[in-house]
Amino acid sequence: MKVLILIALLATPAMAQETNVTLHITFDAASATRLQQSGEMVIVSSTFWGDPATGNLLPVNEMGQLYLGAEQATVWPNEQTISIGHSLAGAPVGNVEAPMVNVNVYSARITDENNLLNCGIVDGPTDALSKSTQEIACKLIGG
Repeated sequence: MKVLILIALLATPAMAQETNVTLHITFDAASATRLQQSGEMVIVSSTFWGDPATGNLLPVNEMGQLYLGAEQATVWPNEQTISIGHSLAGAPVGNVEAPMVNVNVYSARITDENNLLNCGIVDGPTDALSKSTQEIACKLIGG
């Protein structure tokens, strides 16, 4: 059994999957001003998973997906470009049909207990998303 688990962990996908995704995050004037004046920061939260590939022996979650990890960055509320997916270098991506990512951006709740931002999301296969920079625009909730 240990040999099968080791083989499953070392499996490589039939086709190489790109796992790094570039995000371009922008803030409208009102959100940038409010967050900067209050000293509030922004969280970029990325969760990675995939549907299990044939032969996968690793445990799946209640939705039948294999969890591949997460990344979180705390950044200033300024227009910027960041790259995500570096943590997948050690993940068992060969055990999924295609690595997937869900990215959410929200205020860090340092100076206000509520999330102040309404930001777009990025959600889908990392390979397709890696082909171009993904835009995430943020504005104040209700703004």
